[in-house]
Amino acid sequence: MQQLRYLVAVSELGSVSAAARSLHVGQPAISRSIRSFEVEHGVTVFKLSGRRLVPTEAGTTVVDAARRALAAIDAVEHEARAVGSQAETELVIATTPTNGLLLTSALSELGREKPDLDIRVQRAGEHDEVLQMVQDQRAEIGFRELHPGVDLELTTKPLAEVEVVLVSPKGSDMPAAVSWDDVVRQPLILPPTGSGRRQLIDDQIGRFARNAPHVALTLEDRGSWVAAAQAGMGSFFSYRCLVADHEGLEIRPIDPCQLVTVGFVHRAGPISKPAARLIEIAETSVGHPSAGRSG
Repeated sequence: MQQLRYLVAVSELGSVSAAARSLHVGQPAISRSIRSFEVEHGVTVFKLSGRRLVPTEAGTTVVDAARRALAAIDAVEHEARAVGSQAETELVIATTPTNGLLLTSALSELGREKPDLDIRVQRAGEHDEVLQMVQDQRAEIGFRELHPGVDLELTTKPLAEVEVVLVSPKGSDMPAAVSWDDVVRQPLILPPTGSGRRQLIDDQIGRFARNAPHVALTLEDRGSWVAAAQAGMGSFFSYRCLVADHEGLEIRPIDPCQLVTVGFVHRAGPISKPAARLIEIAETSVGHPSAGRSG
């Protein structure tokens, strides 16, 4: 199955590197797999056309057959999941700590509606790990920030746009709306270097600010950011809907406005009734100030 997925991904994306990124594997693994397939079956599947890899005439036949085979395998998996989920006694969701807070109200309501349902939230350190958990079937659905081209093999369900704001200690000397130059002059509480969240912040600072940030504190535990800011240690970034009701803090929009789309991802095909119900409930709660409070 994996070998067939590699063939289809390279055909659709035009390069081994793009296929590797979309499937979250190393380029050498895909290159070795394709060479092995070509040697084993005595066929050249791809050729270079400019900078793109395109199927040869024989390769087109092979890739089309691979698509049909994968569709048939997926159909078997979908039927098996449908039969296996008839009892629907468990729901496993993968999400990051911050995005998980957006689901608090929805999960509480689902728990009240289905008291016999075993709801398990699998913590992912980064957004890409959410995708991997869903792909590996360690979780039925994932909840994360959504970006264009999230994954070729997963179905996405955008739910809401949430605003990223700067959260600061009470009495901070800053304008009502802050530029990135204002931001980097403040003591900042940031996630660790090398994390996906830190990379996003560093990218925005590099794009919009003229100076490096003033890092006052590096904390991996995002649950401690509020307490650290309330103690006057520095400012941090969060979703507006998660911090709107906290005392001892000031919330400022960032100029230009920072909006991100959050939503669910799941494997193609039908999902269980509890998963569908969670998505339905979340559509009315995610992005609202009550999203981060339990019921």
